[in-house]
Amino acid sequence: MKLKKVMCALLGAAMALSMAGCGNKGTEELVSKDAASSSETTQESEAGKDSGSEQTASGEKVKLTFLRAGTDAGKKEFWDKVIADFEAANPDIEIEYQECSYGDDFETKLNTGFASGTAPDVIDFTLASMGVRVPLGQYAELDEFTTNWDGKDDYMESALNLGTINGKLYGIATQPDVRLLVYNKELFEEAGLDPDSPPTNWDELYEYHKKLVKKEGDNVVQTGLSVPSSGTGQQHYLTIFLLANGEKNLVDEDNNTVLCNSEKTVEAAEFLKKLEDEGTIPWDSSNSDNNPFASGLAAMTYANTTDFATWDGGALAGKIAMAAPLKQEKQATFCGMGFMFMSSETPHKEEAWRFMEYASSADVAWTRYEMMGVPPVRESLKERYIAENPENNAVIYESVACGVGSPKVAYSNAVFNAVNDAMERVAYGVEDPKTALDKAAEEIQKEIDNQ
Repeated sequence: MKLKKVMCALLGAAMALSMAGCGNKGTEELVSKDAASSSETTQESEAGKDSGSEQTASGEKVKLTFLRAGTDAGKKEFWDKVIADFEAANPDIEIEYQECSYGDDFETKLNTGFASGTAPDVIDFTLASMGVRVPLGQYAELDEFTTNWDGKDDYMESALNLGTINGKLYGIATQPDVRLLVYNKELFEEAGLDPDSPPTNWDELYEYHKKLVKKEGDNVVQTGLSVPSSGTGQQHYLTIFLLANGEKNLVDEDNNTVLCNSEKTVEAAEFLKKLEDEGTIPWDSSNSDNNPFASGLAAMTYANTTDFATWDGGALAGKIAMAAPLKQEKQATFCGMGFMFMSSETPHKEEAWRFMEYASSADVAWTRYEMMGVPPVRESLKERYIAENPENNAVIYESVACGVGSPKVAYSNAVFNAVNDAMERVAYGVEDPKTALDKAAEEIQKEIDNQ
């Protein structure tokens, strides 16, 4: 109940924001009507559902609204093709495509839709939204559709797990955002390291790191592993290492247990501090352009496939490679994910599922790879995908397979902020890892208690 009260308050604030970023004046008008008479809006919503049922029974086309997060042209081109192909194969369904920029604009558009009974039928959004919108009942459970779905057995287990909360499936994974260990082969050779044998565990990483650090006096002019000293990406680095050390995550989402100061997590933070003490170049991880790896001042870093493609197409072309995820207690890395969600309010669940099933099919997954370079999360595409680029794609697939995402909890932003602040204090020697992470755990626990 506390969670729903908090979300209602946030919803009210979000409604007050400008909808210009989404370009949907009609939504603003509906919100005004809802504020004036919530019961009238509810009646209109129910009437719309009845109308939709009548249209289906009469043989007319069912119209689905599909909302995608992001406004980049490349993805729109992909979705235009997917929708056109789907409509050609399903003449009884029409897809209304909408898109909106990430951030407040998208959240406001969704909040407005759910508040006014005009939420999109299918939503393409990120893992982070699940922790808030599943408890509010806004995303539909998909198990009734996937129980006998042939595609389920073809999905990578890690991708299915990322779309699940408390054993129930809510999101169909489509676009992994995995963190890969990337290294500079040229700098490896200069340090006398085999460019075809990157580190495989913490001990090897530390030894490589030491050999790759260069100093002029006390000033570090080249580092081994690029470890951020501030910014929003610090919690990702800590997550990568705590996962490899055998910890579940920063928080156990199944029982709301804080793990950011567990023994295994503290060990991971201490290892990162050990690397920093050996010699790193400070940088703000809020922007990958700040990464010293990009300018050839770091021999290793963690990055996603987009960063790698950018660097490999620039000054570092032909000099960089990917390494398999490190293994300490187990092999693991961080992996975010884009999903397709079904609105719990849609009156056309069967038709919405047909679109989701098609858009997540193996054929469409391969088209997504060809058009945008997105790694497929289908086991049946593994060999074909690796054959396209054996050196890199094998590493990417392996990394996604052992990838774990951020905790799917309503207070995830509090987790990220607390951990980022703690790791910044550690990086600058203000506090030791245990002290800093204990403080972060206290902050996170307060958020949990207020849910």
